[in-house]
Amino acid sequence: DIWYLEDTDGDGRADIRRVVLTGFSFVNPQSTVNNPIYGLDNWIYLATSTGRPSNLIVFRDRFTVPGGDIRFPDRPDLPGLKPRMSNIRVRLDTHQIENLAGTSQFGQEFDVWGHHFGMNNSVPSRHDVIARRYLERNPDLLVRTSMHDMTADRRVYPTTENPRFEMLTNIGEFTSACGLTLYQGGAFPPGFENSAFVAEPTHNLVHRQVWSPAGATFTARRPREGVEFLASRNDPWFRPVNFYVGPDGALYLLDFYRLVIEHPEWTSREVYESDAIYKGQDRGRIYRIVPESNAPPLARNIHLGDAADEELVRHLANPNIWWRRHAQRLLVDRQSVRAVEPLVQLFSTSGSALARLHALWTLEGLGKLDSALIEKALGDPEAGVRENAILLAEPRLAGSPQLVAKLLGMTEDPAARVRFQLLCTLGYVASGPARAAREKLLLQDLDDRWFQVAALSASSDEGPRLFDLGVSRLLASGEFFRQVCSVIAARQKAEEIQRVLQAVMKHSEPGSESWRAASLEGLAQGMRGSRTLGVWKPAQREALMTLFASPAPAVRRASLQLLEVVGLSSATALTKAATTAEDKAAAPDLRADSVALLALAGAGEREPLFRKLVDPHEPEQVQLAAVRALGRIKGNEVGSFLVANWRNMTSAVRTEAADSLYHDPARVPLLVEALKKGDIQAWTLNFGHKRRLIMHRDESIRNAARPLLVQAPEEREKVFQAYKSAVSKAGDVARGEQVYKRICAKCHKLNGAGAEVGPDLGEVRNRPAELLLADILMPSRSIAAGYEAYVVETTSNGTLDGVLGPQTPTSITIRQEEGKEHVIRRDDIKQFYATNLSAMPGDLEKQIDLQQMADLLKFLKTVP
Repeated sequence: DIWYLEDTDGDGRADIRRVVLTGFSFVNPQSTVNNPIYGLDNWIYLATSTGRPSNLIVFRDRFTVPGGDIRFPDRPDLPGLKPRMSNIRVRLDTHQIENLAGTSQFGQEFDVWGHHFGMNNSVPSRHDVIARRYLERNPDLLVRTSMHDMTADRRVYPTTENPRFEMLTNIGEFTSACGLTLYQGGAFPPGFENSAFVAEPTHNLVHRQVWSPAGATFTARRPREGVEFLASRNDPWFRPVNFYVGPDGALYLLDFYRLVIEHPEWTSREVYESDAIYKGQDRGRIYRIVPESNAPPLARNIHLGDAADEELVRHLANPNIWWRRHAQRLLVDRQSVRAVEPLVQLFSTSGSALARLHALWTLEGLGKLDSALIEKALGDPEAGVRENAILLAEPRLAGSPQLVAKLLGMTEDPAARVRFQLLCTLGYVASGPARAAREKLLLQDLDDRWFQVAALSASSDEGPRLFDLGVSRLLASGEFFRQVCSVIAARQKAEEIQRVLQAVMKHSEPGSESWRAASLEGLAQGMRGSRTLGVWKPAQREALMTLFASPAPAVRRASLQLLEVVGLSSATALTKAATTAEDKAAAPDLRADSVALLALAGAGEREPLFRKLVDPHEPEQVQLAAVRALGRIKGNEVGSFLVANWRNMTSAVRTEAADSLYHDPARVPLLVEALKKGDIQAWTLNFGHKRRLIMHRDESIRNAARPLLVQAPEEREKVFQAYKSAVSKAGDVARGEQVYKRICAKCHKLNGAGAEVGPDLGEVRNRPAELLLADILMPSRSIAAGYEAYVVETTSNGTLDGVLGPQTPTSITIRQEEGKEHVIRRDDIKQFYATNLSAMPGDLEKQIDLQQMADLLKFLKTVP
């Protein structure tokens, strides 16, 4: 629930108490609705992950109440809002409520110009770049996320002696980031401009970032390398969780102050069955942080609610956000017409851009902002005021040709975020001049993916037009063409698809391979989940067969992706493909693609060829393609063949073979039997394959597989003890790097290399080696938030599993090993649920011996 509390008699206790919003789910505390903020636009913003599936086991009954539609208890006649795993904004005066595009865990923030920022446990700052209303006006636009992760460096530098860490902690990196607060108090010394503070209670510290503009969004950097803004040395109970900027300009720090800072779900039984969870509950603290010199006095006896309208208007120019925000809120609450003239005067005469900004939005909240003032604001010398003026003009464009004309003249604005907002807003104007303006704005910032998204958000009709523009200008941005053609495919219009194919076939000049391949990939992405393939005529499929013969590998592979979605029309090129597949002199990638093409035509007809190619003498690419082709054939004969050849396969081929075994549910018992006999070793199966067995719907399969795959905690402890000497054993950095590339890079990034499935390993040099070793050998002791595994059953493409990646109103992303990503339409989801296992394998000792472990630890601890 969201409560309204008011103390009307000054006794320090709320005598008015009422629920104003209800229906939120009750899940993990850090994911529950939190941190309401009064926004510049007069809406109240709520950070929440409401709607996200819960993966609790031990405390499921106590911490899993799904909730329902979000609604106003005092207005039962109004429909509720269905939660969408996103932040929410609400206007209590008008009973309006909306889902936003982005999400946040515990904490959210606005900068002075109204840009919205969120966070999660491991990402301390994310900018919600594009609003939900823009994405929703083009349902054919598949966007991975509306949010930009601003923080590249996620290391933290704790100084606590004898720290306490629970099972979930990623020591040396953000693991409990919360309370994001941009300092806007006006009392800190020079150098603290655009400084954001993030609480990291697990590491007993406060992190500071400096935000800088970067095109349509922002970046965050550490102002001092290797040093945090505030860190506890002697008190491991120091648990900062949130901040507020006070009326005195001080930064107020909320210290939860606990022995344990963790949801009991991810603590040991010994912890959650003891009283440790509650120790410190009577000792919370508040710290006031001020500059060492020129410290502001403590604010006392403030009664801003009693101030006259004119005084509140003057406070809109205060450099401290506390005064500006509350003055605006009080003026809007009062709905006083006496404030209108002073507000107009403030905008017209103030030298403070922030005063002019708040004057505009306060007038908007009073319903007294006229178009003439907005038009004047569109020419303001401050970019932030111009950007907000565009927002204020947006709902008035239909009735104000003057505002439209003014916007059309702003395409060369020097500020990128002004141009970006202009591009978003002009998407509501369906005229030739508006289309020309949007085109100009896009071309100026074509390499910025957010400008691409903004341009395509205007309408589904923009897809074909922008594709023609890209081809005519020979634009080189592959991402642009991929996004555009995804929209075209989703529109399901044969003539538009034909135009793309003709352009891709026509161009073969140097430098064209990237955009041509990206166009085909975009068509494939847009077609996935489609229930109609009737727009694909035989001639178009023949065109794809022609493109498959392209000498450009990227184009060939992209055409193959599309053929897999739309199907073949004839077998005219299959004879050549069969010859190429067997030709050892041909390029391995061409042979592999030929095998894939043959599989599309009917794998069963060429089973002998595919079996022949599953041979250690063949290039790995060819083996992978052959095993993948065999997986299309039903029956246990193929399964028995794969099991018999298991030991002769490389790791990558074994992974593909396991996938092939799962393609036919009847082969799963065969896999379990092979594990029992030792024909397949448990360590050769990746996490996804093991999880399918452990969480199989057939209880008999689950019961048979679990003892074969999951070692008891005491057995893992024995392994840890056996490897403990690796911590002190001399290691070699070069050899350790090779171990990392062979084992870890499939799911972990390090210095930009590797796949982004599990957490980034760049932080581990701050982590004690013994704890790092425990994480490697006993990963299933906890499931890191954000890295739990999900299963998605689709209506069109079977079952996908992996880590849940970015989301938008229309799609989700599933991340898998080797950096694979699957963008899935929400309307294509049949079932979606979280599993209860860590996404990291728990038997790495089978792949890394003692010396290799010492080498790996040395490499991870010393890599720059």
